[in-house]
Amino acid sequence: MASLEQMYEGITRHCGGADNIATLGCCMTRLRFTLKDGQKADLAAFKAVPGVMGAVLQNGQYQLIVGPSMATKLADYFQSKGNFAPLGTTSPQEQAPATAAAGGASAIGNTKENKAAVKRKYSSRLSKICSDIGNIFVPLIPAYIGCGLILGLNNLLARTLLENQPNMTAMLGVFGNAIFFYLNAVVGYNANKQFGGTPALGVVFAGILNSSALAGVTLFGELLTPGKGGIIAVLLVCWLGSRFERWLRGLVKGSLEMFVTPTVTILVVGFASLAVIQPVAGWLSEQLAIQTQNAIEHGGALTGFLLGGGFLPLVMLGIHQSLVPLHQQLVDALGNNPLFPILCMAGAGQIGASLAVLFKTRNERLKTVIKNALPVGILGIGEPLIYGVTLPLFKPFIGACLGAAVGGAVVAALHVTSAIPFGVSGLVLLLVMSNAHSLVFYLVGFLAAVVAGFVISWFMGFDDPPQDA
Repeated sequence: MASLEQMYEGITRHCGGADNIATLGCCMTRLRFTLKDGQKADLAAFKAVPGVMGAVLQNGQYQLIVGPSMATKLADYFQSKGNFAPLGTTSPQEQAPATAAAGGASAIGNTKENKAAVKRKYSSRLSKICSDIGNIFVPLIPAYIGCGLILGLNNLLARTLLENQPNMTAMLGVFGNAIFFYLNAVVGYNANKQFGGTPALGVVFAGILNSSALAGVTLFGELLTPGKGGIIAVLLVCWLGSRFERWLRGLVKGSLEMFVTPTVTILVVGFASLAVIQPVAGWLSEQLAIQTQNAIEHGGALTGFLLGGGFLPLVMLGIHQSLVPLHQQLVDALGNNPLFPILCMAGAGQIGASLAVLFKTRNERLKTVIKNALPVGILGIGEPLIYGVTLPLFKPFIGACLGAAVGGAVVAALHVTSAIPFGVSGLVLLLVMSNAHSLVFYLVGFLAAVVAGFVISWFMGFDDPPQDA
């Protein structure tokens, strides 16, 4: 296993030195950073650094897949060496060289490269939106995981060992629901920070939208509803509020700015949020929940097949966290989440495909990678298997997607739902299913995805790398 020092030396060597790093941070499994000069970086060389299982360049941000727990340790080690600025503080102009180095311009006449460049050019805005949403919610993942597991264990204990201990189960329920109690305020803080506004004003915007006192207030003859629009309303208000705040800050000069800007921002954005954004977000949130539920209920196995099979590419691109607002809205509106169990089949398909590679390959290093990555894959963290096994071999990645599609079809057809928006996945999700029916048939779908991923990948085959690769 590579040491932190070895990984630090290897990564900085291939990014043009530590001084070339502009901003740095991490998520659950990835070290993320931007560079001052992207032309000095070698994306392919990052993959050869011991401990790095894959490398992605997305919207000017380098993402190195190093696995759970290692990402945080490595980011802390980097900070101890260089005290880098956090992600999100570099301007788009500073990030432009990195994007250009990724192939922003292509050779004349090279159809393949030109096609890729066009896709990069016209998908950059969508990629930026997904990245922003991911950066808002990624810091909340540990809280979602911890609270989700406590809720799941409490549900089991309340029916068994703690059946006659209502005080204890009530206290565990408080622990498990804690993240959801202050969720809008935390999301408001992160969102305003991500969008370039004052983080504390994001808490204010969330507080305005969710204040219980709104129940006694009318606006344009309509009685206001606390919390209407949920997370989506908070995101929209923070986006508007941060833009208005930055504009006002540039307009007001001198010492008055520190008094005028926050006060006027709260008044203007607060009124706009209640008069316009909350009603629109409320309608949008309801429609998202209704249409998603209808698609799963009426589309059945076909919808599950498409959703399950299409999720791995989102994970590959690192934009899957942008679906978190939808997951949260489903739980808020329906009391459960019918979408998340379908998407979790992506991890099961990965496991099946990786097992096929494990039994078929003669490359000892590849076998070792699979054996190390399978345990965390079973627990719901699939990126080590994606970047270390299936994606480099390609055909097993297709097999994993098809296996996930089969599992998604089974789960959707059998109406499986989870009790939490997202967080834990893999077999761990069994602890937080919404009912016994969902628990049993989630396991059935999981096994179906594993078997399908294994069989499809086995018969599709792959180019087995030589022993020294």
